[in-house]
Amino acid sequence: MKFARFASSVCAFACALVVLSEEQNPAFTYKNPSGIIFTVTENGLSSVTKNGKEIAKGGLYAWNAGPGWFGAGKPDEAMAYPGYSADAYKKIAGEINKKTVTSDAADHAVVRHEYFMNAVATFDYKFSGEDVAVKVKFENNDAKTSIRYPALGGLCFTFANPPTGNMPVWHMSYLHQVREGCFHPSNLNKIGGTYVIDENNFGVGTSPITNGMARTLTFWDYDDWNPGRRDIVPVRWLTYIISNEIPPGAAVTFGFKMRVSAKTDWKHLLQPYKDYFKEIYGEVKYKSDFRAVSVMHANRNLESITPENPYGFHGGFRRLDLPEEVNKLCDLMIGGLKKADGQGLIIWGQGGEEPRGQSYRSDFDVLPPAVEKNFEIMKKRFSEAGVKFGVAARPSQMQIRLNWKEDGTININPLDPQHLEVMVWNRFKNMIDKGCTLFYLDSFGNTYEDVIIMKYLREKMGPDIQTFVEHQCDAIAPYSGFYSECDFWAKGSADWVKNDGWYPRTGMDFLEKARWLTGPVNIITRGYDVHGKIPDGFESTNSFFIRNGMSPMIEDYMLDQFADEVRQLQEKYLKKK
Repeated sequence: MKFARFASSVCAFACALVVLSEEQNPAFTYKNPSGIIFTVTENGLSSVTKNGKEIAKGGLYAWNAGPGWFGAGKPDEAMAYPGYSADAYKKIAGEINKKTVTSDAADHAVVRHEYFMNAVATFDYKFSGEDVAVKVKFENNDAKTSIRYPALGGLCFTFANPPTGNMPVWHMSYLHQVREGCFHPSNLNKIGGTYVIDENNFGVGTSPITNGMARTLTFWDYDDWNPGRRDIVPVRWLTYIISNEIPPGAAVTFGFKMRVSAKTDWKHLLQPYKDYFKEIYGEVKYKSDFRAVSVMHANRNLESITPENPYGFHGGFRRLDLPEEVNKLCDLMIGGLKKADGQGLIIWGQGGEEPRGQSYRSDFDVLPPAVEKNFEIMKKRFSEAGVKFGVAARPSQMQIRLNWKEDGTININPLDPQHLEVMVWNRFKNMIDKGCTLFYLDSFGNTYEDVIIMKYLREKMGPDIQTFVEHQCDAIAPYSGFYSECDFWAKGSADWVKNDGWYPRTGMDFLEKARWLTGPVNIITRGYDVHGKIPDGFESTNSFFIRNGMSPMIEDYMLDQFADEVRQLQEKYLKKK
């Protein structure tokens, strides 16, 4: 018997081990339309070959990724694996005691592993076209210990060239800190499907298999974590993990689909994920509007709070507590937006400066009485003009008193219907009743929980309300548009900058994939930092935004200045419906 290790030498403490036979007699082979041959043995999917050359080898097995990968378990289990006794390896790393393989059809094989950790994994391999669907029933027969973060791994791909694509990977020390934060859906893991391209050779795409929305992590681990080696060594280890706990005596079924193809187009490799995504999340569920928006920051600072300005507003038309200034605001914004053919105005800090802190608060619908009264003016005038307006909100949190003078925030529980209704929907409904149909969603979109909240909100709001989340992943795109900031980077101003250009922080690549998955995703964007010198005659921010289907965010005081340019660009690039 010999040990075949699943990952790099540097992270050996987090690597599971599986016992393989000296000789692996193939019980099943499958040749896909690309001419790629899959071999399944009692060790699982043990070999993938193309034109007689092995491009993947090892096996697929199940183990508990909680202790090593995520530091979830007893303190000693989160420590380095080297130095553990043989018994410790057997219990933690997933050493196999018994394994079998059977096949009842040309496209189907079943592998069963019994582990010393007192668990059983039954692998169901189903082949179709270029794809293999791997479903695993993982049974925890231990009387005391839970399996936290069930994982599949052990298949090692070797590429001819350093691969490119969407290949999530983090060092174990980072995983110990963020845990669920690295799982999809989240802002750290924006796309739940992965793809790896070996140029002019082959490509691999993966997709989760779940019964609904779930946290999943497909991980393409480096073979060598040493600096300068990580992206150079053309070897990656495939791992698939779910964020579930299997209590003693319980079982979980989970899995993924993998496409191995001679075609290296990312859309082809991600097609199984798109099919999965459409079934779980669907397409855009709101009426997209790509026209420009204007923004106004009404609150200023604590020092601005005086008897004459009790809410700390900026002066002039930003004094939302004074009806004469609110009418000036309407004159200015409605006129400018109609001139630009913009969609509307979003107001930040509509309640003024909060002395207890936490600006852009979750209680965004609680307005000073004078401001609340003046919202009736805005509602009437914007509605009559056919122009939208709205406010900044914070859906996923609520304020708590930290002390007599300061507030803090805690996250709400999106699985509690009362939290969703009272702490989220009622606040939005209050502002919608005040005429708001545009919402910037601050500190929102980071997490799996945010996707649950946004799905709920979209169902309550219907398709006519526009929302824009500060943080993004593909799973939130069907329910809300995005917010982004955009920087200019001059060629050579950073190592990665090859050409002068505008670079949205959301990422053009991610935006392209989100729209491919879901349809016409809205995004509001504004210019932010400039790194280096913008060349004379270089494309303006407004042109770059509108040409790429992004809505420029124009500060209130600059609206009239850019109105003509924005209208002309929108007439040139936006399709009229």
